[in-house]
Amino acid sequence: MRKLLLGAAAATALVLAAQTPAMAAPADAGTERSSASLRGWARLDLFGPVPEPSQLITLGVDARTTGRPSTGSRGHATIQHVFGRGTDREFTSRAEIRVDCLTERDGTVVLTGTVDSVTYTAGPGLDPVPPFPSNWHPEVAFGFRHDEQGRLRVGWSGVPAQPTAPPVATACQAPTDPGLHLVRGGFGFRR
Repeated sequence: MRKLLLGAAAATALVLAAQTPAMAAPADAGTERSSASLRGWARLDLFGPVPEPSQLITLGVDARTTGRPSTGSRGHATIQHVFGRGTDREFTSRAEIRVDCLTERDGTVVLTGTVDSVTYTAGPGLDPVPPFPSNWHPEVAFGFRHDEQGRLRVGWSGVPAQPTAPPVATACQAPTDPGLHLVRGGFGFRR
C-alpha cells in the first residue's frame, strides 16, 4: 500500500528547545515486522495555511525499515527553522537526525531518531549561540497524520533545552502535539 501524505495550511510552534512532555514507552514496538519507506520534503508553517514571511520551516526525510521498526529502521531527516527571515536578526537552527524507527500506528506514520548534530547560525545583530554538544544525541519524534479537514499535520517533539533536561521523545512513539501544517511539498509513505 502506498499513501501520499499531502495537504496544505496552518500550524503550531517549532523551536528546537521547546519542551514536550516525555512519553511512555511504546507497547510491543520491537515485536511487529514491517517493510516501509517515507520520503519527501516540505515547507511547514507555524500559524496557518498562508506562510508566515518571517519564518521558514523545512523538513526533509528519507527513511526505510525492514524487519522490526525499532531495530531495522534506517535513514536521515533534516529539520530547519529560520526565525526573523530577511531581517538583520535572522537566526537559523538546523537538526540532522539519524532515523531509528519508522512505523505506522492508528493512522499516524511515526518517525523517530537521534540527533546527530544541531547547528545554529545567528545574524550579524545577534549574540553567537554556544555550540550544540557533540556528545549529546537526544531522541526526537515526528508524527505524520491527517486532521479532520484532511490536511497533513506533522507533529514534532524536539530537542530538550539542555543536556540535563529530561527527554522529550521516545523511540517509536508519536509526538503528542497537534503538529505543524503542510504549506508546500509532501511525503510518500509506502508499506
